[in-house]
Amino acid sequence: MAYAHVAHDSTIGNHVIMANCAALAGHIRIDDHAILGGLVAVHQWARIGRLAMIGGVSGVALDVPPFCIASGERAKLYGLNLVGLKRHDFSETQIAAIKKAYRLLFRDGLTLKTAMVVVARELPDSPEAAEMIEFIRTTKRGVTR
Repeated sequence: MAYAHVAHDSTIGNHVIMANCAALAGHIRIDDHAILGGLVAVHQWARIGRLAMIGGVSGVALDVPPFCIASGERAKLYGLNLVGLKRHDFSETQIAAIKKAYRLLFRDGLTLKTAMVVVARELPDSPEAAEMIEFIRTTKRGVTR
């Protein structure tokens, strides 16, 4: 797409879509199958998780977890990328586990530290829930909520 910008030391995964005028500062990591809408700006050192979707005209200052949709002047989470999950053949069981993990991590009012323990306990057999926990555990900038 026209006028997309990738700054120094950024890592972009496979099958990432960056629409017109999407701009990445330095040291960004974008995981596989993420989508950035037009006029998205991503702050240096931020990470965008696998299958995450960023709405157009958004400013991403913090890490966006895998499978999530974020949007806004200072991006915040608006739910899960359910269409993307279905298009990538995630099973109903996998999607149900991701929904539960998302609810526990971002909607039930728990601290992230407590929520990660609860998710690990309640979804021990979900690699997607484990991926979300690991993404949050390894943040340096903080996580979009």
